[in-house]
Amino acid sequence: MPLTAATTDESDTSYREFVRRATVGDPSVDFRAFRLACLKAGSCDPRGESKDLVSMRRSIQAKEYGNALKTAEAMIGRGFVNIEAHMICSQAYEAKNNSEKAKFHHDIAMSLIRSILATGDGKTKETAFEVIGTFEEYLILRVLGLAGFPSQSVIPGKPHSYDLLEVSDPRTGQKVSVFFNIDLFFPPRGL
Repeated sequence: MPLTAATTDESDTSYREFVRRATVGDPSVDFRAFRLACLKAGSCDPRGESKDLVSMRRSIQAKEYGNALKTAEAMIGRGFVNIEAHMICSQAYEAKNNSEKAKFHHDIAMSLIRSILATGDGKTKETAFEVIGTFEEYLILRVLGLAGFPSQSVIPGKPHSYDLLEVSDPRTGQKVSVFFNIDLFFPPRGL
């Protein structure tokens, strides 16, 4: 179904309600549904601009916590489900001895990550992790301890489309394959 102005307005309203509930610490928030609401909402950018990502990462590495927070919080304002921005906020607030805000952002980031990990184990197409963008794929690889530069293959088809990322496991040196269901941003296509 194409997105109409009414559909977009409904999606934005749904997304804003998720933001409100998460901000006040509502434990019943479904973070998978939250991520999906963001994807549909015209007012949500789940990844952020590349220049902001670079600035945020450089600031945190340089221990310029105020700058890192300024950029990360602005990114969260444009897309509350931005996992990396929440992780940076948690780290920066911890460094600034604000444990309450550090915990808040840590808890949000972990809830968003768990919402991805709960969708499968990534070992097969049938148990692929469901993601809303390639940025989540690379984040999940880091969470799994699979750093490095993976090879990526798109597997289009019906009923689902997948990304297959293959990377060496630094603990074993063996190649690991991780499947991601990409239907939410790369709709399935007939073969």
